[in-house]
Amino acid sequence: MLLEWRDQCAANADQWREAWIPVNERVNGVGPDLEAALAITATHLASATSYHVDSLMLSRLPLPRFPEQTFRFGHLKNMTIIDAGLLELPESISDLANLRTLTLSQNPIGALPASISRLGELQKLSIFSCPNLTELPEHLAIRNTAGQREGLVKLRKLKLSRTGIRSLPSSLRYLKDLTHLKINYSPLAVLNMDIHSLPLLEEVDLRGCTELRHYPPISRQQWSLKKLSLQDCSSLQTLPSNINELTNLQELDLRGCNNLRELPPSISRLPAYCTIRAPAHLQASLDQLRLDQLRRRAGPSTPQVAGALSSAARPRHDDPAIMQARQAIEDTVYALFAAIDEDRNPFVENAPYFIPEKREEGTPIVLGAVDGIQQMLKESSDKVFKDKLIDLANSLQKSSIPNPWKASDRLQEGERKALVNSHLGTFNEDSPINGVSLYKAAQMWKTRELLVHNDPTNRDFLPSIPVYPPKEQATDASES
Repeated sequence: MLLEWRDQCAANADQWREAWIPVNERVNGVGPDLEAALAITATHLASATSYHVDSLMLSRLPLPRFPEQTFRFGHLKNMTIIDAGLLELPESISDLANLRTLTLSQNPIGALPASISRLGELQKLSIFSCPNLTELPEHLAIRNTAGQREGLVKLRKLKLSRTGIRSLPSSLRYLKDLTHLKINYSPLAVLNMDIHSLPLLEEVDLRGCTELRHYPPISRQQWSLKKLSLQDCSSLQTLPSNINELTNLQELDLRGCNNLRELPPSISRLPAYCTIRAPAHLQASLDQLRLDQLRRRAGPSTPQVAGALSSAARPRHDDPAIMQARQAIEDTVYALFAAIDEDRNPFVENAPYFIPEKREEGTPIVLGAVDGIQQMLKESSDKVFKDKLIDLANSLQKSSIPNPWKASDRLQEGERKALVNSHLGTFNEDSPINGVSLYKAAQMWKTRELLVHNDPTNRDFLPSIPVYPPKEQATDASES
């Protein structure tokens, strides 16, 4: 079998030599001697027919075509073919019924056989630097006679980088186990909105797809997606107006989207813990949208509204001393929010202005330069602190006492997540001081103090952080 395969490959070397030799001329040990290289490949293939072997890995060895009798490789679970001059996969690739991962890299392959959809155990398909590959098979999953879907139904990760693919087949929506979709540096021009119907999809990475002009509308509320990267999609012009339907998004990368005209207002309604990396020309717009949304979430910062959280955080007490301490927290946070609205930093003595046009020389410009915020940054990665936030949120969610944000409802799931994430976890020491970061710091300061108010022993690991609201703000708060 392999001897005949070697002879056929050697006879047709003019079809694949140019794709294989340029890379391998630079690699010591395997030069342009095709006969010797094919002999080495045959040795690897022979070893892979053993049932004791579950992987075939060929790198810079020629494999322009598979040998016949592919069923001899049916036990393999992993296959990687790199720089092999691979021109095609056979229709009989479906014989590899146990294959879990398939990786093709730097090969001149121009198409995948339709039979690849019969690899029912395949969990990861990766294709890199195969520019001649312009499309995937139309039917990645099909319906059998019993009406059930079969095909690549166990596929979890699909990665395509530096290919010629311009669109994805509509059957992608049937790959219900798909968790990661990565299409990078490819001429992808259209993305179907059906991808948002995939129930387990956690990551969509379209980095470097320079022909993509529009990201599709979110067809339904998408709970699973956590990461969306559109970095360097330089032709992208619009985002969907309902992008806030990505209700669990943790990262949104828009860097390099230099033709993006504007940000949809709904972007501010993404989760508060979502890290958004905007192109430089839209950063100010993003900051303003998120700051406005933070203000709306906080509501009118009056002692009556803000006081609901501390009231719900523990049983009600009529002790004047307890009520006074609770009131002091609410008055202070009201003053902090008011100072930030005035473009001043209440975590620095004398509350200096933080915006560049008013900022005095020597005023801190990054979060790590402020001692109190530095302490909160450290706490934000502390498991004990996060666990206490979860406990507080859980108690509020189960409580019959109205929650802090609505006067008629228990803590809802989205509000619970906002409370659980009322820390500085999305920032670091080098994050700039601006309205968004300071508003978040003020929210965390308030939550810290409420945790201590609810249980004074929390002060043992939550040291008091001094704040310096301008005197006029503090006076207004105490009189309101």
